[in-house]
Amino acid sequence: MVEDSRPRGGGRLAWPVAAALAVLAAGAALGLAVEFHFLGWTSLPGNSCGGRYAPCPDGTMPTLLLAFLFTFTGFPAATAAVAALTKARPGKVLPAVLLTAGVLLALWPGRQAYLWMRGPVLDVAWKAGLDRPPTVRGLGVWTVGPGSATVVRVRSDALVAYDARGGDRAWTLRAPVRESVCGMSKSVTDGIGLVAFGRFAKPCDTVWGVDVRSGRKVWERGIDGVPDATEARDSLLTADAGVAVTLADGSVRGFGLADGAPRWTVKVTDAGARKDDVECVPLAVSAARGTTRVVVTCSSSAGDQRTARLLTLDTATGREIGRRPLPVESTVSTAVVVSAEPFTLLLQEEDKRGLAAVLSWSSTGGEPVNIPLATDDEDLAVLPDDGSFPARPALSAVVEGRSLVVAATVPGRADPERISAYSLTDGRPLWHTDLGTPIAALAPADRGELAVLGSDARLYTLDERDGGRRGEDDGTTVRGANGDYGDLAGGSQLLRAGGTWIVVNSTGSSSPPVLGLRP
Repeated sequence: MVEDSRPRGGGRLAWPVAAALAVLAAGAALGLAVEFHFLGWTSLPGNSCGGRYAPCPDGTMPTLLLAFLFTFTGFPAATAAVAALTKARPGKVLPAVLLTAGVLLALWPGRQAYLWMRGPVLDVAWKAGLDRPPTVRGLGVWTVGPGSATVVRVRSDALVAYDARGGDRAWTLRAPVRESVCGMSKSVTDGIGLVAFGRFAKPCDTVWGVDVRSGRKVWERGIDGVPDATEARDSLLTADAGVAVTLADGSVRGFGLADGAPRWTVKVTDAGARKDDVECVPLAVSAARGTTRVVVTCSSSAGDQRTARLLTLDTATGREIGRRPLPVESTVSTAVVVSAEPFTLLLQEEDKRGLAAVLSWSSTGGEPVNIPLATDDEDLAVLPDDGSFPARPALSAVVEGRSLVVAATVPGRADPERISAYSLTDGRPLWHTDLGTPIAALAPADRGELAVLGSDARLYTLDERDGGRRGEDDGTTVRGANGDYGDLAGGSQLLRAGGTWIVVNSTGSSSPPVLGLRP
């Protein structure tokens, strides 16, 4: 009797099924190879990345390595599997169908694996056109409308509004002929923004009230400008409670915010003092919750005595509520309002041994909390070194509740790479977080969060309570925006507007003046 050596029913079925599964798996490998090549190479902004200021997105190298691995294993595996299947079940249709099915089945899990390896990414959604003429300079920024849907960049020659979602220009308002912007309010109040103009080497002596929704000038008033303010300067204008407040030569003036009608004038020189004996100059003004605060410096005619005080006025009437001396003895070199409420002031003297601190007053008055700019552990970098946005500086500090959150430089470093928080109740340090990269900009994010843009083109999110990092520990990669030498020109302002992160550059001749970032 002859034994039948052919595989019985189960064996005859198992071999083609195994070959079919091998073809399906090989198709999946080919699909992953193609997908990872596409995702890996297209994730490189400008076809190149790497280095400190233009990092590759996380996962780029693993994605490309996997792409080559699946390429070199997928093609031989597909060739062998198809040959085995056609030997068991002759024909070309079934292998082609299985290969295609394998490719399609691999696409979704491949995409999810790539997103996991890459981590979060912000892409440049739009860029505004370069400034023309190239000599103009950005002086400050406002946001307008529900969700800050419009961004107004105030230039030396014009006000230009951009749609935050798409970057289109909404309107442009030109400065008067032969005059330049030299001052602006820190924010928009009741739809009105304040902007001041002056001629070359002359004080700011013309104030406009601008309807920022339409870009229309609502009113215009001439004032005696502060003699020292012959270039763009911060804290010359403010608005609150229906009143526009401006600094003038030796006085503070109030106008109706809606119509520019004169309301009141307050002289800042001490009552009974002759102008020949002492000259007082208002340096900075801020208003909130019906109260206006003015930093005033005075000097004797001989120049041998200098004093400074904080003048508090009722915004509606100009009535003096109080005055208190400021702890200075030499000329004040810097007076910048960090926050209107609680009133927080950066104050610095020319005397190297004089005051250099952030001062903060509570709503009940009393002595201010003093936070020195220089300590044994760090130096606070409230203002950018490059002097960007002089009419509304891009401060590297925000006040959240009763805390000052500020960029800081540690000894041995040239740039601020740390975020620190100080209590505005007693001045004690609360926490600090070292990022390991120079800080380009910071801004409030969602509730309880702070967003920090690093010069390494990454966006970090910190918890305001303790400085802990939220989300990815090494930040979100900003893809397609090079660091200090590219789209992020340095000294930038970071804003959250229209569901988009907006970066506004002071210089817009080589870098885009405004760009939007979205996931």
